[in-house]
Amino acid sequence: MLTINNNKFDQWELLLKVLSSEISEDDSEFQCWLGEHPDHKKLYHELKEKEYKDRLFDKDKIFHNICDKLSLDSKNRVHFYQLNCFKYAVSFVAVILVGLTGFYFTSQDKETPVLTEKTFFNPGTKKAFLLSEGGETIDLSQSFEVKKKDGTIITNESKGVISFQKDKQIQKTKRTQKTIEEQTIYVPKGGEYELILADSSKVYLNSETQLIFPSSFEGKARQVELSGEAYFEVKKGTKPFIIKTTNMSIEVLGTSFNVNAYETNPLINTTLVKGSIQVHLPGNPEPILLTPENNLCLDKSTHKISIQKVNPDLYTAWIKGEFIFRNQPLTEIFDQLTKWYDFTIIYENQDIRKMRFTGSAEKSRSLDFLLNQIRSVTEIKYKNEGNKIILYK
Repeated sequence: MLTINNNKFDQWELLLKVLSSEISEDDSEFQCWLGEHPDHKKLYHELKEKEYKDRLFDKDKIFHNICDKLSLDSKNRVHFYQLNCFKYAVSFVAVILVGLTGFYFTSQDKETPVLTEKTFFNPGTKKAFLLSEGGETIDLSQSFEVKKKDGTIITNESKGVISFQKDKQIQKTKRTQKTIEEQTIYVPKGGEYELILADSSKVYLNSETQLIFPSSFEGKARQVELSGEAYFEVKKGTKPFIIKTTNMSIEVLGTSFNVNAYETNPLINTTLVKGSIQVHLPGNPEPILLTPENNLCLDKSTHKISIQKVNPDLYTAWIKGEFIFRNQPLTEIFDQLTKWYDFTIIYENQDIRKMRFTGSAEKSRSLDFLLNQIRSVTEIKYKNEGNKIILYK
């Protein structure tokens, strides 16, 4: 008989990660858990095969489902339901039982709840600023075309996309090569932008992201510097493409991958979609080779490295206009939301920070829609004061 240990929910979190494809079924820790008891394997296969049609979060229904599935003593159900530890159990287990933990967002308008409150904190837009070596700042929300001394033509005629192209009629000379400028593109909070480099590589830039790059690539390597989050589609070429961050450098020839390297985040994540990349770390003489669907995570404080097979869609959903959360702490979720909606989050109750959720939402939704979804399925309440959102119970 399976039971819930009120003090240990790690096993349910592990099970959730596998069911949501966050980690592979072949994960050694998960396989160890499966082998601990025959009922573990039975429960896993039942949950994996069952398709739940009811996607709405109902605390009573979730509670009874958990009790029935785990064969808990029914006479203690009411008292156990009111315990805080059970609320955290729901955070870990409920999504397994009904495909939802905490809240569920849908893109189907017919299922969207009607909101009567005034909308605030609208979603972000395509916006960025280009800073040249000479100190010139260009607002990329306006269309423009400029020709630089080195023969580079910079345009942003396509909405939300800036491109750098070499004028083929201008012959390269030593003088023009020396005048190649270093450019800096910065995407503020509430923005995102797309960049096409001189070698035709594409870079998708997330909110609060800065990329430093040359107007054209000369020399033995194509090198850029990143702070923030970006998705790269590197054009194949004879020169290696190198992305430098504060804590690592990534070398590729042609591939697609995501890099999350915000200075304020304790972790750096590099997720490979296709191709291959080499990650160079300070103090490591040998580079680390990543293969598709692998994620490398570096803890900046401990320098600990972990590599896991993941679902790349969870790390690249932002370039497709989506938020996807899989059993993530509320703090991680709001770290993404504050960048896109440009606000400050305050937690009046610190235990709220530990709650975990699974769900998805279109980035085109307003912030109050997402907040109302959270409020409708939990005890969390919120209020806004200027540019601040305060969460409380």
